[in-house]
Amino acid sequence: MQDTEKQLSNRYGFEIKGLYNYKNNFIVETEFGKKIIKRMGVSSERVQFIHGAKEHLYKNDFINIDRYICTQEGKPYVIINGVFYTMANLINGRECDFDLREDVVKASKTLAKLHKASRGYIPPPESVKRSELGKLPRCYKKRLDEIKRAKKIAQREKGKVDYLILKYIDYFYEMGEDALNKIYTSKYDELIDKARKDKNFCHRDYSYCNIICDDDEMSVINFDYCSYELKMYDIANFLRRKMRKCYWDVDEAKVIMDSYSAIESISKDEFLILYLMLQFPHKFWRVVNKYYNSKRTWREKKFLIRCEEVIDEIKYHEKFLKEFKLLF
Repeated sequence: MQDTEKQLSNRYGFEIKGLYNYKNNFIVETEFGKKIIKRMGVSSERVQFIHGAKEHLYKNDFINIDRYICTQEGKPYVIINGVFYTMANLINGRECDFDLREDVVKASKTLAKLHKASRGYIPPPESVKRSELGKLPRCYKKRLDEIKRAKKIAQREKGKVDYLILKYIDYFYEMGEDALNKIYTSKYDELIDKARKDKNFCHRDYSYCNIICDDDEMSVINFDYCSYELKMYDIANFLRRKMRKCYWDVDEAKVIMDSYSAIESISKDEFLILYLMLQFPHKFWRVVNKYYNSKRTWREKKFLIRCEEVIDEIKYHEKFLKEFKLLF
């Protein structure tokens, strides 16, 4: 530990007064305040892409982020014992509470500002560009194939859990298949072409733990998964996280959509893709896929609870989809 502190001090050019564990990372005490050290399980080129994305946001006045602190050599990372580490100022505050209307409104507007500021991002030449643009149909097709494969396993094993899956699996499969078919006939490809020209990127992990509130300020941290992507990806994930906490109440969704749209517009074609993202049975796929791929580590009772949660959402989700369609 002392050797790590010494190496950090030498690379960053200021004294490290203390270092301790914090949520799988490290907090360091310095003469310039507390910093957070993150162990990065990615390449230096990927770190450069993330660093460039944050600097792009900062230059476009989206400043409440965990910018990387560069070393004396100008690099956004250090290598200690073969491991990449990044350093940023520790952002104080509490995690965003999706049960608080005020937090939800602010988080929606903050996401819109992030997307607006992301436009035109050209990554550093030494980085590796990460793009998820155009991959949605292939992703959904793969997940539908995995649901179909799960059905065959359930028919073969015929246990208590398998019978529960067989009772509902066709419903979820058809819902996902319908969403995929409508993406094929939508303006998805045109939206992808426009996004490539506009060079927008998404956070791709816009959850409560990565949104920090402090008085009237709201900061966004942990851009580890950021990539070029349709802004609908972040909005859909944000909506799903909130909707599952309020029985898919469309009025709560309207709050998010109205708050976001006040900053960044959403076209009719974008809204349709967002709608289809919300229609696709992500949670059912995730639970079933995990069960059949790691069955030995999952207790049957635990799986039943997770599966029943998905099934209990059906009536709320169906009602939501009918009402949400009318919002645009």
